Amino acid sequence: MTSDDDPRTPDSPPIVRSAARSAVVRFTLYSLVALVVLTAGTILVADRIARHQALEYASAQGAGVAHRLAAPLVDADVRRDPASAGGDLELVMGNRLADGSLRHVKLWDDDGRIIWADDEDLIGQRFELEEDVAVLFGTTEVTAEVSDLSREENVAERDEGELLEVYAGVFDADGAPLVFEAYLPVDRMEDDARTIVIAFVPLVVGALVLFLAVVLPLAVSLTRRVERAQAEQSRMMRHALFASDLERRRIAADLHDGVIQDLAGLGYVLPTVTRELGTESDMDGPRSVLERATSIIRHDTAMLRSLMTDLYPPDLEGDGLQGALEGLVQSGALDGGFTAEVDFRPEVTISPEAARLVYRITREALRNVVKHAEARRVRVEVAGSDGRVLVRVQDDGRGAGEDPVGPEGHLGLRLLSDTLSDFGGRLEVGGAPGGGTTVVANFPADLVPAYPSNLQGLP
Repeated sequence: MTSDDDPRTPDSPPIVRSAARSAVVRFTLYSLVALVVLTAGTILVADRIARHQALEYASAQGAGVAHRLAAPLVDADVRRDPASAGGDLELVMGNRLADGSLRHVKLWDDDGRIIWADDEDLIGQRFELEEDVAVLFGTTEVTAEVSDLSREENVAERDEGELLEVYAGVFDADGAPLVFEAYLPVDRMEDDARTIVIAFVPLVVGALVLFLAVVLPLAVSLTRRVERAQAEQSRMMRHALFASDLERRRIAADLHDGVIQDLAGLGYVLPTVTRELGTESDMDGPRSVLERATSIIRHDTAMLRSLMTDLYPPDLEGDGLQGALEGLVQSGALDGGFTAEVDFRPEVTISPEAARLVYRITREALRNVVKHAEARRVRVEVAGSDGRVLVRVQDDGRGAGEDPVGPEGHLGLRLLSDTLSDFGGRLEVGGAPGGGTTVVANFPADLVPAYPSNLQGLP
């Protein structure tokens, strides 16, 4: 047995449980995606912070080397002949290059000539200075960036990957303006990024995991409540449908056993009374009245029989559904003055409850065609695949107007839409190609019984 508090009640359609549980699964998946996004975002932010700190460090270190070590060792002799007069400069810069604090060094004059460089082949060469470098001459400003070594003078260094590039404006021992260029390794930047990631990622991930640990049980609890509420709503809907079906059956039985039998009896008696009147001319008036009454009674009896069938359709199981639909369509065609065709080709087994819904959808759509469409042709299609049934009723009439299933639309269509929604289906009403209206219903082919077991014995 299942508890009343357990949403997995026999009356609970699988569509209710799967929809609620899929919501929890989606919530969990989205949370995991958020976790991945936050982790990736933290890593990106850490990289940006590390780059910013590395550039500040490179600016400070490059400026210090430029002002305190390199510039004071440059004078007119070094400018004139770096090879013979730059021994001290080469010794000091060589120590910095040897300990790894610097990777490459260049000193520029304002003519674009390299006065000194760790690569002797570059000394004395001239290159066109870029604007951001040229503006540093005559100043003590410093710029730093992560270089991709794409400038013309970086030909020999391009296989070294990224480096921190620093330019510093300085004045040499004679007061002449120079630009000091240095390249620093990115090891410190990578270490800083790694440190920030190690510090913050566990904090971010831990906070989100803790949040999930608190929220997920609440989500599961809410899901179970939703399942119970939806299961109760579905039970009420099925009880209401059963009550409606039972009432239709009782009305049909009352019509068949009462009014229709009485009218049918009168339909047989009145012709006999008419014949008993004889052929006298003075009986022409009463005879005409009786013949007229007989015609009316027979017509009303036929109408009531049609209404009885409409209230409680014939057996819809198996091949009976196709026959019932064809009869329904033929009756609608006679009433509406249109030609109709039925395309019945379900490739799934339709449960009796789903068959009743197919009949009800078709009947409601045909009623609207007869009453409102002024159509000439109607096509009814019933198909099925993947455990679902598709019902399509299409006409070439004047159209259904805006939002026919909305608050201001047709009551029958709104009720059908609500019923289909409760059973995991959907009703769509829209325009048809070339004009007209198309009513499309899609719902599971294995609907649960519309009447509960404790009511099946009622008459």
